[in-house]
Amino acid sequence: MKYLKTIAAITLLAISANTFAEEEDLALSYGDEDFVSIATGQSQLISKAPAVASVITAKDIKKMGAIDINEVLETVPGLHVSVNSSYTPVYTIRGIYSKYNPQVLFLINGVPISSLYYGSRGLVWGGMPVEAITRIEIIRGPGSAVYGADAFAGTINIITKDKSNIQGTEVGVYAGSFDSKSTWLNYGGNLADFDLSTSIQYVTTDGHKEIINSDLQTGLDMADSTSASLAPGAVSLSRDSLDLRLEMSKGNWKTRLGLQESENIGTGAGVAEALDPSGRFKSSRRNFDITYRNPEFTENWDIESQASYFYTTQEIDENLILFPAGSELNLGAGTFTNGVIGNPEVFEEHVRFNTSAFYKGLETHTIRIGAGYVDSEIFKVGEGA
Repeated sequence: MKYLKTIAAITLLAISANTFAEEEDLALSYGDEDFVSIATGQSQLISKAPAVASVITAKDIKKMGAIDINEVLETVPGLHVSVNSSYTPVYTIRGIYSKYNPQVLFLINGVPISSLYYGSRGLVWGGMPVEAITRIEIIRGPGSAVYGADAFAGTINIITKDKSNIQGTEVGVYAGSFDSKSTWLNYGGNLADFDLSTSIQYVTTDGHKEIINSDLQTGLDMADSTSASLAPGAVSLSRDSLDLRLEMSKGNWKTRLGLQESENIGTGAGVAEALDPSGRFKSSRRNFDITYRNPEFTENWDIESQASYFYTTQEIDENLILFPAGSELNLGAGTFTNGVIGNPEVFEEHVRFNTSAFYKGLETHTIRIGAGYVDSEIFKVGEGA
């Protein structure tokens, strides 16, 4: 299945041209904690942004002691992090909720990591460690004028570290409950004439063992006079994840590579809301983007263009047991002696190109002209048993 989309837009932004120099001076003096770029596509003070926005910096993340992106986002007012039956995160903004969460657009360095199949980050998330993150920008409310229909409830943009955010070589490890361990390495330096930064982090955990007293199979057992349910039992939240980031920049050009490989991902409370302690997912996310930004293209024009590629998969590590052995499901087919096994797999790739031009020649307004092209394809699907 292939999906093509071309977008063009002209936006009038109520930003005084005289404020750009003032904001740059403030950034130099106080840092950029109070600046946000996803509201209009251009960095500006949060107080002047035409959106309800929040910014969380690496310093904030370190202070709160968070080790995963979901722990960070839970601290944002107006954004609630819940989970579905497989414990995939659901980001609810202003009370807008759905099981697969397609109404909140999730970006890494401005590039969507949405699944075409689900419209969200996919059924297999696998978490995202925080040591590579320099800041998180969140819009609570519609962002469709800038990012399209997928952002009608809100937008979350993860910005990863570059050379300026890393002091030479940084190494760290941690260990915690539920056999949780992680090690990470960040490096910032130069390669020939290029600024270079890289970040790598590996996380492994058995996950917490919350007890589910009754599940969907419990109700089916009552209807079918069976005893197949594994409840009471613990949720399955194990995962092993590798997060790798590489960035090179020179002048107006910047190139980024990203790799997220996750395996041994537990099924939470069960994909079909019936406990499954043995089923395991795995997932791969790979992204590449190249960006050209020239804030002084001409006297009054600031331009930015980006081309990106994103590859994502949902794969099966160990058979998913949708309903346990001994289940009947009221289908008249007798007892499923090995349980009901379902192994859905999806492979996708996305190619995007977008460009924006900001005209700053007006005294009290900035005009943004933008166009984009998206070519998305589900090139392989499978269902095994």
